[in-house]
Amino acid sequence: MVEIIDGRNIPIKDIAIFVSKLNRQKSHHIGFCGVDREEVEKVLLEDVSEMAAAIENGKLIGWIGADTEDDTAEVWGPFVAAGYDIKIAFDLWEKLMNHFPASVNNFILFSNRENKLVRNFAGKLQFEQKTDQAVLRFTRSQLKTLPNPQGEELQQPDHSAFIRLHDKAFSGTYYSGREIIGRLNQTKKVFVLKDQEQLAGYVYVEAEPDFGSGSIEFIAVDPLFQGKGYGKKLLFMAVHWLFSFDSIKEFKLTVALDNNNALELYKAVGFQVEHKLHYFVKQGRSRIQSGF
Repeated sequence: MVEIIDGRNIPIKDIAIFVSKLNRQKSHHIGFCGVDREEVEKVLLEDVSEMAAAIENGKLIGWIGADTEDDTAEVWGPFVAAGYDIKIAFDLWEKLMNHFPASVNNFILFSNRENKLVRNFAGKLQFEQKTDQAVLRFTRSQLKTLPNPQGEELQQPDHSAFIRLHDKAFSGTYYSGREIIGRLNQTKKVFVLKDQEQLAGYVYVEAEPDFGSGSIEFIAVDPLFQGKGYGKKLLFMAVHWLFSFDSIKEFKLTVALDNNNALELYKAVGFQVEHKLHYFVKQGRSRIQSGF
């Protein structure tokens, strides 16, 4: 008999093993989650505040979690082991919903296009499908093909210009320009290019050397300076900096599949498409449509 329980009653290490193993398969893949067991365990401990689990005869067969901030939850899952149907996913969701604070009213799913279970799950729960995303990958072995242009880190005199450019280019995104400045440290950097003393563009990069991973979070060029190859130069800076950490062998980034200019830029530098993902959002807590 399958039992749905509070996920916090399962050892985090067991959850990390379950999630990282399933997430290696496109048919189970969730974009928010990694495939390295130790990295998944770290994020579960630090960021995933709510979770539910399905067990059968003491064995973990399903799990769902959420990284919540303010009124929004990024949903990790649902993950359901092979041989079990979508009803497990809905039972997990119902259990998870009981844990959310009343203030959480927005939900995001980020699943591989080949993950049919989550696609059907999103449909039944009336999630709205947004623009599909591509996950691109770059490896250390490709580094020797790239120029290494001179750039500089963001300095205090350019903070205001950076905030204006970022907040205009990425209005309403998960980090504002001011929040990015507050995050900067030895493993989180903003590199900039200037043209006639004006901020022409920037790239925000995060490294996690303890887990051999890194990411390009944001890149933008002021429209006044586009067409000068600054986007490529910023990417070159970001790539070279990430690979200055010996433990990082590859890294990834995400871009909208309909953003042809960005896709062509990344591909020209050498990035390769690893995953194509559905992006679903939901406002409110309406129940599952009849039939389950």
